[in-house]
Amino acid sequence: MKQTILLKQNSRVSTFHKCNSRRCSLWLVKASARFQDTECHLAETKKELNFLLQTLGYPNTVLPGEPQAKSEIDKVLHRLEALTQAPEPLIWHQQPGGILGVSPLLLGEWELVYASNGILVTRTAPAELVRTASRLPGVGISDITQTLSLNQSGAVVANNSAVLGFGPLGSWQLGIQGVWRDSGDGKTARVLFDQVSVKPVAAMGLAVPSWMPPLQLATGGTAGPGESRVGASWTTTFVDRDMRVGRGRDGEAFLFRRKPPL
Repeated sequence: MKQTILLKQNSRVSTFHKCNSRRCSLWLVKASARFQDTECHLAETKKELNFLLQTLGYPNTVLPGEPQAKSEIDKVLHRLEALTQAPEPLIWHQQPGGILGVSPLLLGEWELVYASNGILVTRTAPAELVRTASRLPGVGISDITQTLSLNQSGAVVANNSAVLGFGPLGSWQLGIQGVWRDSGDGKTARVLFDQVSVKPVAAMGLAVPSWMPPLQLATGGTAGPGESRVGASWTTTFVDRDMRVGRGRDGEAFLFRRKPPL
């Protein structure tokens, strides 16, 4: 009798484990299918985005203007943002229950490849002047780069730079350095600018030696969150291993592509 009861109990346990195993397998299959579906959508969205960027061409992609073409790009960016793999890149657990940090996906050297039309600047005289000047030989803007790294306290430091060409006056690299302070939602940061640097790149058709140090100008203190410094609001709405989207306070979008290591 006891043996019969034990056999029944073992049978029930075995059946339970089999059912549980089937449920786990089914869950894994569904999760894998969802992941593959998301990856497929992501690849197709990036492919469409790259096509639109190539069609518009640089530097039109980063200068004000071309409202119809940029409207199409903005629509694709919205779809890309819905597929982000790190919705809270400023709040990242290295392991469950671990110390909060910054997602490693954010860090690295990024090149600006697209900027949407701002709400106020698109049709202003300075914007039109920039567009017109960019058509002249040796005049314009290039190599717009943002490098994100961590300082000793674990805060994100942003080094922004761009090369400005002034024709016969040569080319100059303008740099702005700032610190990101998380606003609390894990994706929006208050960017506080610390210093501005200016460095000649070329003059009279000749390259300036790379070892020449830049001229640095401080823009404020670095004491803490209460200091009065020039700043801006910045929200990271998408980031993965090769693309990143950030938005300013008024919703203007900036698309970055990760620069390959040298």
